[in-house]
Amino acid sequence: MATHDDNLSLDRCLIRSTTSTPPKPATTAAVPGQRPLVATIARRLFLQIRAANADKLFIAHALDPDRRRLTYGELLSSALGIAHGLIESVGLRCGDRLAIVSPNHEHYHMAEFAGLFAGLVVVPVISQLTAHEGARLMAEVQPHAVIVHSSLHQVVRESLDQAKLTPRMLLLDSAAPESPAYKAGIQRMHDILVPGRVELPSSETQCHPDSVAFMLFTSGTTGSSKAVQITHRMLGASMLQLQAHAAAALQGGKQANLPSYATNTMTSAIRSDGISGFFHLSGTTLGITTANRGGTIYFLERFDAGDWLALVQTFKITQSLITPNNLVLLIKDPRVKQFDLSSLKIMSSVAAPLSAATQKRAMEILNVPIVQSYGSTETIMLTMSSVGRGQADHLGSVGRLLPGIEALLLDPETHAPLEVNTTGLTGPGELVVRSPSVFSEQTGYYNRPAESKAAFITIGGKSWFQTGDLLVMDVDGCLTVVDRCKEMFRVSGNQVLPTEIEAEILKIHDILDVAVVPVPVVDEQQLPCAAIVPRSKTVLADPVAQKALAKAVSDAIAQELAPYKHLTGGVVFMDVIPRNAMGKIVRHVARTKVLTQLGLANKAAIAV
Repeated sequence: MATHDDNLSLDRCLIRSTTSTPPKPATTAAVPGQRPLVATIARRLFLQIRAANADKLFIAHALDPDRRRLTYGELLSSALGIAHGLIESVGLRCGDRLAIVSPNHEHYHMAEFAGLFAGLVVVPVISQLTAHEGARLMAEVQPHAVIVHSSLHQVVRESLDQAKLTPRMLLLDSAAPESPAYKAGIQRMHDILVPGRVELPSSETQCHPDSVAFMLFTSGTTGSSKAVQITHRMLGASMLQLQAHAAAALQGGKQANLPSYATNTMTSAIRSDGISGFFHLSGTTLGITTANRGGTIYFLERFDAGDWLALVQTFKITQSLITPNNLVLLIKDPRVKQFDLSSLKIMSSVAAPLSAATQKRAMEILNVPIVQSYGSTETIMLTMSSVGRGQADHLGSVGRLLPGIEALLLDPETHAPLEVNTTGLTGPGELVVRSPSVFSEQTGYYNRPAESKAAFITIGGKSWFQTGDLLVMDVDGCLTVVDRCKEMFRVSGNQVLPTEIEAEILKIHDILDVAVVPVPVVDEQQLPCAAIVPRSKTVLADPVAQKALAKAVSDAIAQELAPYKHLTGGVVFMDVIPRNAMGKIVRHVARTKVLTQLGLANKAAIAV
């Protein structure tokens, strides 16, 4: 852990929420006569699902809703039965790790809830993996059991073999007779279901608020993925912070177009799209909060603009979680005006920063408020923007801190806290935070004590988590994500932020995607270079068209931005920008591809 002794009064640097403090955690008496305890997420889920209408639809596949569906009654009975089976048949114990590897599926959240109901640590694993990457992830968490979709059985089996692990495997679904999983005789998770159970297994009562509920992997865009240990207390605190934010927004006269996870009242009117990976933090919290609020999810395995448009129109979706990359694909799709999207009350952009220009254009095209939230696997959610008068407040901003969170902006070079500017912008600076919803050094990354310690800095005698993100704050307390600290580079001594240049390029209608990276030139200097994906794939085979589009991109940047941000490193073309499963640019992979195209692959890398 780094330590910074500052002479400046922290009170003048501290960023706090402008809304009220969050309500106190819910309590429950695990055993009659005992003092009430803070409820675990598992017990809260159990009570909420049990209170729901058993015939109410919880989840359905958007392209096959009649066959691939699950009601609240089916969710509860199956999750309870499987939870007991995991303890009684598989032999798992409280605190054991249960990995889940599957594409989005109607039984995915059932498997997660079963693990929570059994008192296990649930480990969602990315489904788009190779055997080599799977081996590294499995070796990282060493699961005691794995629930896997039949289509991924072989790659997971190879991953476990490479990692020299032998956990019990169960299938999430029913395997086709010709599949390797069927021939291998792997049991389905429903085969271990103990029927007729109406209470949680006794193993769940051994959990307490500081027990680990989930291990979720970091995105790995700037380094290898690490398993973040998320406790029941962290999840509970985050949910209470969101409820307090919603209450403050309503008291302040804001429009009540708030996502279900930000409201405190069960309502059958909430219909969400499920287009993000369920393995991701946003997918995990979507399942939990939908079940807590009595809503319904209509999901797809992957995002497709046409399928999403039909999904919203057919099922009258009221709220959507979408990544900025998918939002760009959507608003540049010619079919967008052919569908009725009037049911949508709000869209939340997650997983990466959304530029003000793209946000404004998307709201004009889709005619729906679009808000941003900000957080990470280690922090769950830190900020949320508000909606008033049908429009998102402060375009490009991720909003204000949620109640119960304290933050500072640090000078990116000296790490000294920046004093809040009451008359203008504060920053850019690296955001550091403290909150019950933020993981601690003690919880940290699983089996990585050195990395856990290095993630924190001591300021004013207190420990703060370093997000690694550069943000600025305006006079109203609204925060805007500028870039990742590690992705910022310098040109002639000036700071260059790739996302700023990328936002300008994406304004060009003929550009579908872009990544800006530094390229080395003589004397160890570096210059901005843009890798672009043209909207028309025919451009990739047309040198004349490429030259014209490259000039248009370079001219646009030259007109809008300072000279040191101009694309003096060139413009290259790609068929796809390397992104992870949540749409974040994998910057080091993009840079390697650019250097290869420029014939600089064997040139020594310059630290950025």
